Order: sequence, then structure tokens, then C-alpha cells
Amino acid sequence: MAQQITYDKAYDAVAPEDFPAMLEVPRYGRRTDAFDGIISATHDHFWDPFDRAYIDFDQPFDMSKTPIVPLDMIVELRSAVADRLDDGQKIQLANDVTHWSVSNLLHGEQGALSLSASLCHILLDPGAQEYAANQAREEARHVAGFTRYIQKRWGQPLPVGKTIATVLGDLVSTPEVYKKIVGMQMLIEGLAMGSFATFNAKTNDPVLRRLGQLGLADKAVHHPFGATWAAGTTGPSRGARPKKRGA
Repeated sequence: MAQQITYDKAYDAVAPEDFPAMLEVPRYGRRTDAFDGIISATHDHFWDPFDRAYIDFDQPFDMSKTPIVPLDMIVELRSAVADRLDDGQKIQLANDVTHWSVSNLLHGEQGALSLSASLCHILLDPGAQEYAANQAREEARHVAGFTRYIQKRWGQPLPVGKTIATVLGDLVSTPEVYKKIVGMQMLIEGLAMGSFATFNAKTNDPVLRRLGQLGLADKAVHHPFGATWAAGTTGPSRGARPKKRGA
């Protein structure tokens, strides 16, 4: 059995290679109800990135004349470089910076998808496992949605930044469940909520505004998974790694 990371059995875990633990008959009946409300409410914020009834990626937007986000949000335009640019060049630079930002947001959503899927391999509680699977599904539509948006505006995403690639790689591959939950469910998801909220409130692009609105509704129910864990975390075993049974 895995060494406890908290006193809440809902987050008990095993090593990824210990699949036989998932087949033990008593496990199926030991299901927490802590996440049932979140899971059952999934339909309330469902959306399909390939259905125009939810979001229309073909709405026109002239990037040569309008910045995707207001120019005063672009840090690079607060430097002396702005004095050397005409209005059209400022807009192009602003949209190039937004291209980089949205690309890394896409990479972050892929990290959240991969991490959520990894939790399905190690969480023993069927309720927690179903929640993780449910979040993986929702992160997948974020990946699809931001991929479509970037394709419409720039053709393809920019490569992931070195720092975020390192952070995401560490969180997805770490064997410590608490690092996954604190790192992704609380820290990264919290930052993503801020980004989605900013796009929803500030962008000049109606497609990005809608994408931010839809994503924000999902993120609002992802963050509580980590908050629930944090509320019950106590004791010296909080940093334990999942171990094979009998280890």
C-alpha cells in the first residue's frame, strides 16, 4: 500500500507500475464522495471547441489594424524600443508577444492534461481517479481550443519556453503526488485562471474573449481539487512518495 501523503485516504496512491493494486476487489468500494459534486456538475460547463454553437473561430479579426490585447499591457512597449516604432509596428510587436504568451498557455494546458492523466495511474480512490480523468478530458478541450485559435491567428504555436518546459516536465514526471497537486492543481491552475480571466476581460479579440470565458468556467472547478487536498494536509508524511505494496 502506498505511504500516505495526507491523512485523507482520498489521495492515497501507488507507484505507476503497480497496476495490480487497481484490481484489488476492496478498492472499488472505497470511494470518497468529496468530488462527486464537481464531477456531476461537469455538464453545467460543457463546451465543444469544434461546435460553432459554443465558439466560432471564424469570426473576423484584422491583426494588422488591431492588437489582440491593449498596447498598454505589452511590457516591451513600455521601453525605449516603442519610440522607434510606428503604430503599425507596435501592433505587430504586440501581437507577436501575444502569440508567444498564448503558445505557452497552450503548452501549459498540455501539461495539465498529461499530469491529470498521470494521476489516473496512481490515485487509488475511485472517486479521486474519476475526478482526475474528468479533468484530463476538460484539459484536452483546452488544448484543442487554443490550438484552433492559434492556427486561425498565426498558423502554428511557438516552441515552449525553456522555463515552463522544465517546470511542466518536473510536475508530470515526479513520483510525489503532493508535488503534482501543489504544482499543477494549485499553482499552475491558479496562474491559468488569471490568464483566462485577463483575456476574458481585456482582449480586443472576441474569439479569445470567448475562449477565455469558456476555459475560466472549467478552471474554476479544477482549482478546488488542490484546495481540498490542501485543507486536509497535515503531519510529517505529506511529502511521501507512492510506493509499491510491501515496500
